[in-house]
Amino acid sequence: MPLEDELGDVIRKARVGLMLSLEAVAQRVGLPAPDLEKAERYLSVPGDETIHELAGVLDLKAQALLDLAHKRFVPARTVFESLGTVAMISSDYGSGVVNCYAVWDPSSGEGAFFDTGVDFAALEQLQARHGFVVRYVFVTHTHGDHIGALGEIQRRWKSAAGGGADEPLRGARLVQRDTEFALGMLNVEAFPTPGHSAGGLSFYVEGFGANRPALCVCGDTLFAGSAGRPMHSYEALMRSVRRELLALDEGTILCPGHGPLTTVSEQKRHNPFA
Repeated sequence: MPLEDELGDVIRKARVGLMLSLEAVAQRVGLPAPDLEKAERYLSVPGDETIHELAGVLDLKAQALLDLAHKRFVPARTVFESLGTVAMISSDYGSGVVNCYAVWDPSSGEGAFFDTGVDFAALEQLQARHGFVVRYVFVTHTHGDHIGALGEIQRRWKSAAGGGADEPLRGARLVQRDTEFALGMLNVEAFPTPGHSAGGLSFYVEGFGANRPALCVCGDTLFAGSAGRPMHSYEALMRSVRRELLALDEGTILCPGHGPLTTVSEQKRHNPFA
C-alpha cells in the first residue's frame, strides 16, 4: 500500500497549520514562491539544502523530510497479520482509500470494528468468515469516509457505538480519556487525539498474548510518514502526535485511517512531524 502523503502534502500541512503564507516561507528559505508552490503540488522537488531549510522553518524533522522527498522511506512489514484475530479492511472513497479495522477475541467470540469505511459488504463478509459477535463499533472521528457504514453496522448487529464527546453521534456512548472496554481477554482503551478533528480519538488494544505487541487505531491523526490535515487545530494535532501516539511503547503497531500500517519506533525515526 503506498504512503498517504508525499513531500508536498507534508510541507503544505505544516505551512498552513503554522498559518504561514507561501510567500513568507519561500522568502525565508530563499526559494521563489512559484517554486515552493510547485513543490507543494508535486511538480518539483527542491534541493536538499532547501529541504533542510524548510524543515527548520516548519518545525519538521529534516532527515525524515529528505527521505520522504527522495522516496527512501518504505514502511517495514509489521506483525499485524500474525496476531491472527485482527483485520484491516480498505475501501475506495473518492480518489483515495480509507482503512478500518476489526479485532476479535476467539475465546469469548466478542469483536469490534474501529471506524467503518464505506463498504459494508466487506465488513459483513469478514464477520461471517470469522464468526465473532460485533459488540462495539468505535469511531475515531466523524468524517464521512470513516463512518459511512455505521448505520448499517448498527442495524445489522445492534452494536454499541463509542465516539468522542466533541463529535457526538446519535445513540453513541461518549468516550472520555482512559475509558476502557473489554472484548474477552482483549482490552481497549480510548484516549483523545484531537487536531485533525475536534473530538478525535485513538484506541489502544492489548491482550493478544505474551510477547505480542499492542495495536493503536489512530484514525487520521498520524499516517506512516505524515499526519492528518489540521482541520481543527494544528497545535492540538502536534500534541496528539508527539505527546500521545509517539509516547506509546515503541513496538506498538499504529493503524492509520489511510495508508499503510507502521510502528511507533518507525515513526519516531521517519515521520517529519515527530
